[in-house]
Amino acid sequence: MSVARAVLVAALAVAASGCGLWQHAPAPPATGPAKPAAPTVTQGELDPRTLLGDLPVRAARLGAGVPSMVTADEAIENDWVGAFVDVPHDECLLGYARASSTIDDVDLSFYADDGAQLAADEGRDVHPTLLLCPPHPDRVYVAAHVALGEGFVVVAAQLVPKDRAVIVARALGARGGIEEGPRVAESWPGLEDSVHQHRREIGGTWEEFKRVALTVDPRVPTYVSLPIDADGCVDAVVIPDDDVAMLDVEAVDGDGRVVARAREGAGVRSITLCSPTLMPGTLAVRPHSGHGLAAVVLARARGDVARDLGLQADIVWASATQPLEAAKHARDTLLAKSGYDAPVATTTGSLLLGRRISVPLDLKAMGGACARVDVVAGAPLGLVEARVWDDAGRLLAHEEASTSVALFACAHGAARLELETHGRPGPFAVTVRPERWRDPVFAAHPLAASRMIARAAAGPDRLLEGKQAAVRAATLDASHSLAWTRPVDPGKCVRVTVGVEGEGAGVDLRAADATDDADLDRGHAAFAATVRACAPNDSPKTVRFEARASAGKVDAVIGEQTSGSP
Repeated sequence: MSVARAVLVAALAVAASGCGLWQHAPAPPATGPAKPAAPTVTQGELDPRTLLGDLPVRAARLGAGVPSMVTADEAIENDWVGAFVDVPHDECLLGYARASSTIDDVDLSFYADDGAQLAADEGRDVHPTLLLCPPHPDRVYVAAHVALGEGFVVVAAQLVPKDRAVIVARALGARGGIEEGPRVAESWPGLEDSVHQHRREIGGTWEEFKRVALTVDPRVPTYVSLPIDADGCVDAVVIPDDDVAMLDVEAVDGDGRVVARAREGAGVRSITLCSPTLMPGTLAVRPHSGHGLAAVVLARARGDVARDLGLQADIVWASATQPLEAAKHARDTLLAKSGYDAPVATTTGSLLLGRRISVPLDLKAMGGACARVDVVAGAPLGLVEARVWDDAGRLLAHEEASTSVALFACAHGAARLELETHGRPGPFAVTVRPERWRDPVFAAHPLAASRMIARAAAGPDRLLEGKQAAVRAATLDASHSLAWTRPVDPGKCVRVTVGVEGEGAGVDLRAADATDDADLDRGHAAFAATVRACAPNDSPKTVRFEARASAGKVDAVIGEQTSGSP
């Protein structure tokens, strides 16, 4: 019920109770001019179809099917009204919303079952119209949003054959599926070169799962589903055609919050986004000017690829959900099962936004081993950054994570741990224990060793897998490649991880078959990279590994792990 109607009903109720207006009392004697007769009342309801005017008929004349009423209701400012509509896989969906004169702005959106926005008309008007063409879900949630005002809103939908979509869209001014809708980008000019160059720049191993060409318009964003698996990453590359200038590209989570934006500029735009939890995201693309096409290429990878990248990926962070004691007990139990000793030191405290705290560390107690430093987050702490410094002010380790963090510090003297939260405040616990992987090389290059061990450790809990081999140090530069061969036993895998430090930048790592030089795996990152090579179950394999710096010279720590074939 609208505010105006509520006020009217209340006023009538007061009048009825106080004055007996509706009682069958004898008419008072006439003392003046005759009063008007009682108004005639006809029972019935408002017909919402009158707000649609001749739009359904015009759409039908252009080739659309029979209209269906999606919803019709009163709404106040910021209200949403809508319903699901089943859409055959080979037909387009035309949806439109209209409102009474007391509403100044109403928007219309299409959503998939997982909450991903498929299309939207958010112009400042009261006649939003959308057309969505294949590919699309089997059913679509059609929703209207009252952005300004209050009154009556009606939403309707019609199916449109694909061969009539362009005509209907142009005649009715529909947004979303204007032109031919989403199309596969098969022969996009320069597409392959742009994607390959971007992949070389960021590094990591990616699996492409979507490539599509979309119509883009400066009046309204065009949306593409951007799902991210738990502890996974997605990389989006958007390439505009010559008719489009200056793309705005944003990643939106399932709650409609913007979680990442592509850097401003002309030409190819990209977003690399990682999430510790399952996220039904959406990519929004809108040009500053021009009407044309943009190719969108999406690829996925496991979450640990973020440590292989030559750029800083955007992280969709989530707060800790367990109380501190429960989270700490779970971490201690997991590490004990993985072969770690009990902590030699434990510290607790609380992190506040905008405040950095320091925790002293005594690394002499590690007995010559590197220290594994776990920062365990208790609810609601989120987005934690941690750094370990030695007493001379040199960086020994650096990590950041959505909740809990694991670092590896390889110095043997006094050190300090700096902690800061960039998300939400909350309690934390720090535990320090000796690292299981030991080698004298680690002390000579502590930062490179920290990066190597952190990259070699698997998953968000940073656990080492397989059997660790001897470690070696090397100096890498951009003009020379350090190469060596190694036999891999049948049914086994060898993983090589390189961590670097120094004035140079980056590391390139490659694993190739020694018989024909065919690529088996590649890694490229700013501070640490890893590659893996496996032999079949029935025969051994000889693998050639190559490492070099991306620029300048760097000190490197190279570690190997052997495990069973996956």
